[in-house]
Amino acid sequence: MRGQIEAIEQLRDAVERTIGKTLETNRDFKNLSNSIYDKTRASISATTLKRIWGYISESVTPRRYTLDQLARFIGYDDFEAFCANQTNLLPYGGEQGVGLDAATGEALSKVPSPANKHDVGARFTPRPQEGSSTEEIPSLLGRGWGRGLGWVGLLLVIAAFALWFFLPHLTGDKPSADNNRILKKGQVFASYDDFLPLFGINATESRHYQFVPDEEHIIVWSPQYQNPYYHNEGNPDSLMPTITEYLTLKVNVGENAEAMKEKMRQEHKKAYFTALEKNDVRIVFMKDLVDTSFVFLGIYRFSIVLSDSTKVVWVRATDQCDLDNLSFLNNYRN
Repeated sequence: MRGQIEAIEQLRDAVERTIGKTLETNRDFKNLSNSIYDKTRASISATTLKRIWGYISESVTPRRYTLDQLARFIGYDDFEAFCANQTNLLPYGGEQGVGLDAATGEALSKVPSPANKHDVGARFTPRPQEGSSTEEIPSLLGRGWGRGLGWVGLLLVIAAFALWFFLPHLTGDKPSADNNRILKKGQVFASYDDFLPLFGINATESRHYQFVPDEEHIIVWSPQYQNPYYHNEGNPDSLMPTITEYLTLKVNVGENAEAMKEKMRQEHKKAYFTALEKNDVRIVFMKDLVDTSFVFLGIYRFSIVLSDSTKVVWVRATDQCDLDNLSFLNNYRN
């Protein structure tokens, strides 16, 4: 096999051998994304991986950075080192997006979209043919001018060169999800039924605190702003960069006030150490911040610095949530 297309195919096969399975489901790509981050600390979304594996039929060039991280994941320094170690591959040229045709060995300008999930759709930058150089450009322009191309011809040449130069920089990995699938800070939802189903949650009880299905440490949390017992305080003008929880127990007539204070102290202590131990992240929709609706505030994590045995403080880690890459939120844990 010859060229970068074949190299990417071998790279995919090597990754699947490393993890011991063929990538076939959405969960497989999410798990691989998390595994790559755990090993290399590089963030490659599940959607990007689907494009490389051909599960999303788009003619885009896999970025050199992405290929380098996949190569690092399986033990190589970068994609070039991986190619150099493979048999039946031409030496890798080191230029992003340059490949050779498997049949002719000539430079590829574009690779068609995948016909099936094992084909790679990619757009490559053409490499100058053997024997040509940039020194020929003035003479070519001269001949063109002499044939009456004039300014129109010159402008067409400049436009073509600009397209050739800038196109590789404009066709890198696209966002990991459609904008309609990305929640942004400040979005308002009228009720639980408007946002819980986005996470596959169909609960009818304790709807203010629900784990995302198949995620041990990701919680959809809907606290009430300034709740009389849990408080949930912060700065509403900045859409709550932090949320502070502390408990106020109601002392009924005839109850021992000192005993209730001790109970409250123990409850605070328990809440603090539980949050510290579990180290969850929370997808927050706050109720009553503006009115009786729910406002999406972002992704929050437990603040080790600001919390203590009298309060638990949650700090915003990011103000967006990609509904197609929820597993990635684990990266925001402490």
